[in-house]
Amino acid sequence: MASSAPATTPPMPKFDPLRATWRLLTNVKFAVALVTLAVLASLLGVVLPQLPAEMRGNPPARSAWLELQREDFGWLTGVLDGLDLFDVFHSPWFVALWIVIVAAVTVCTISRFPPTWRSVQRPQTRVNERYFETARHRASFTHVGGAEAVEGLLRRRRYQVTRTHEDQGVTELFAERFPWTQYATFISHMALLMLLVGGLLTNLAGFQRTLALAEARPAAPLFGEPGPGQIFVGMEDAHRGVDSAGNIVDFHSDLLLRRGDEVVRCTATVNDPCSAFGYRFHQAAFFDDLAQLTIWGPDGRVLFDDVLDFENESTATPALTVTDAEGVVVFDQELPQLGSVPGLALGYEGELALSELALRGAVYGVSWRPEGETLVVRIDGDGLSPVELLPGEAVDTGAHRIAFRGIASVPAIPVLDMPRGETVGVVNVQMPEGADGRPYLFISDIDADHVVIPEGATVETSTGYRYRFGGRVDASGIDVRRDPGDTFIWVAVGLALLGLGITFYVPRRRLWVRVTDQRTQLAGVAARTTRFGRELRQMGAELGARDALLPEDVEERTG
Repeated sequence: MASSAPATTPPMPKFDPLRATWRLLTNVKFAVALVTLAVLASLLGVVLPQLPAEMRGNPPARSAWLELQREDFGWLTGVLDGLDLFDVFHSPWFVALWIVIVAAVTVCTISRFPPTWRSVQRPQTRVNERYFETARHRASFTHVGGAEAVEGLLRRRRYQVTRTHEDQGVTELFAERFPWTQYATFISHMALLMLLVGGLLTNLAGFQRTLALAEARPAAPLFGEPGPGQIFVGMEDAHRGVDSAGNIVDFHSDLLLRRGDEVVRCTATVNDPCSAFGYRFHQAAFFDDLAQLTIWGPDGRVLFDDVLDFENESTATPALTVTDAEGVVVFDQELPQLGSVPGLALGYEGELALSELALRGAVYGVSWRPEGETLVVRIDGDGLSPVELLPGEAVDTGAHRIAFRGIASVPAIPVLDMPRGETVGVVNVQMPEGADGRPYLFISDIDADHVVIPEGATVETSTGYRYRFGGRVDASGIDVRRDPGDTFIWVAVGLALLGLGITFYVPRRRLWVRVTDQRTQLAGVAARTTRFGRELRQMGAELGARDALLPEDVEERTG
């Protein structure tokens, strides 16, 4: 009795995590999923408000910002914050997604190298006869000269030609031009990889902060935490260049940078930043609405000695020119605002600003209100019926001629905590320009009357407080950056341009030739952007063949 061996089950292949990971990273569907996730995440980062950079390391400021978002998102605010959707591009999951995309591009590039290398170094030199009938780029014609004529023509066109077969009246050739351009795909892949790595480095190791620096003020620390690497940035001169016609032609800042015992002086402009200690310092803004203000108490103690920042706040006031009966100019400057009343009570929208024009022998009441993009000024006084003026108009009072020559933007800000005695409330500070073009401070509610402080002067109020206006201070916004990824990005741009240039202007061409006693056939492979078939037929015409060109080829040559 014959015995049968028991059936054996083939062993299960061992799981190889490296091979599985490699296959996953080279999988087309996985690549599409990665790109889709990256696009969706980027859209969320654009659509949803993102935490400002200066608040990222400031928990109180971050909490205050989130409370503002709660007005729009309600209970979803906590959920969105927990998912880092208010800081998408710095979230751990977005960085992880970016790293996976970098790994996938790297693996795909490596996996494509062997077949590309074989295609360049070991190209297919022979094809079957049917390919000459079905190839996308092909030509068929008769001519004199045989294979030698075809080979000579191809060499003149800078093709590398190889005879691959000769037998019974049939000669086969293989020719190619620019085979090395097949590697251009790796240049493009490398460009993409460098771009991704550059973006990742910028995200992980980049630094950006904007400093507002005023002249004659102590240098500001660049980093929030003290340490031996701390950099102090000081403003020596914030410059705004103006030509003879009053046009602004230049902004630049002269900076003093110090790290430990190292000191660097440099000039920063908008388009030409200065570099020091591995950081770049860009001119980002210019301010001329700061005032150097010093306040002493009745006991002589300095209560305030700093720059008063108007924070880009201003008020629109009329600029008036007043001449007397003899034509002598007695007033020519911006008129500061003394107060305001609700315009609704007077039939106007918004507020009605109030002031007065005090001249020798006459006092005029002046008020103005916005109307569209202009101001309407109302002037009245003894012997003068109320009259309204638009910019460019004037009124003759008999003793004076008052001209409303234009609208001035005067820096103005309410201050809640200005030292002034026992009185509490808001102090309104304005910085108009006088007739000589020099600024002065006009301060309301620090004394029984409004206080005017000329530039460089000190004024003492009835309560014993002294105020000194040191002058207008220029300042600049300096954008400080360190971007370790910018070099990678510039290299990526260069590689991308090189790869595209090679792909479009130096395309690889391969062709196979079959020459018999009756006919010559050409079939080739080239980029879809080329008209290689027409080029093959023109080769036949160049060899003297009358049947090489198609009707459309003849039309193009004669068109």
